[in-house]
Amino acid sequence: MTIKPTFIAHRGYPALYPENSLAGIEAAICTGVRHVEIDIQLSNSLTPFLCHDDHLQRLIGQDINLTLLSNAEIENLAVPYPTLSPFANKSEPISRLADFCLYLANHPQVFAFVEIKVESIVRFGLQRTVTAIFDEVYPVRSQCTMISFDSEALILIRKMGMPKIGWVIEQRDETTQVIASRLSPDFLFCDVSKLAATIEEMWRGPWQWVIYSINDPIEAARHANAGFTLIETDDIGAMLGKASSKRDQT
Repeated sequence: MTIKPTFIAHRGYPALYPENSLAGIEAAICTGVRHVEIDIQLSNSLTPFLCHDDHLQRLIGQDINLTLLSNAEIENLAVPYPTLSPFANKSEPISRLADFCLYLANHPQVFAFVEIKVESIVRFGLQRTVTAIFDEVYPVRSQCTMISFDSEALILIRKMGMPKIGWVIEQRDETTQVIASRLSPDFLFCDVSKLAATIEEMWRGPWQWVIYSINDPIEAARHANAGFTLIETDDIGAMLGKASSKRDQT
């Protein structure tokens, strides 16, 4: 029997749109997906923005750190579309988490995995970073699962009142398993390169496994049939067999 996976739009739709952009998230949702994953870094005034990297060389080709920039400086930056995108001559801004949360509130069918990035924790401290993000997501908490590589951040934000958490593991070893058992998250995120052959061989617990990132439908189907049904992808349109976007690009 073929098992149908549930796809999560990893950073929106980065195969065709700037990663973590509202345009990419909207385009992903237009394909029919209902789960997205985003990353959060803080500005120098602790405003949460949708961005994976602190150092912005890869994203925009500039040797600067987002965590050292003001809100105005960040909002003046332009993130180009991927080279192979049909919209490659365009760019998008780096959006505030507040704007994404407003989008969520207006799209109650959408659920988000919101990643607290370690670089911001290192720069600003655990309490300040988690509090800044918590204040934005709490009104839409029923649509959000907070995730991080930092287990202490997850413990704190759960105590503050977020109902669901997910831990992104770096290794699948005995020490990590002990921490996972103590943390008891709703989700465990694992790089596809670190998986066992089947879900039955993975740690058992109250969590669901999420694997990342797969961009080939055949590979996704193979993992789903092995029991890994929650799959992050950079190319949600290809995975669902949909056109690049229903979003107006004029």
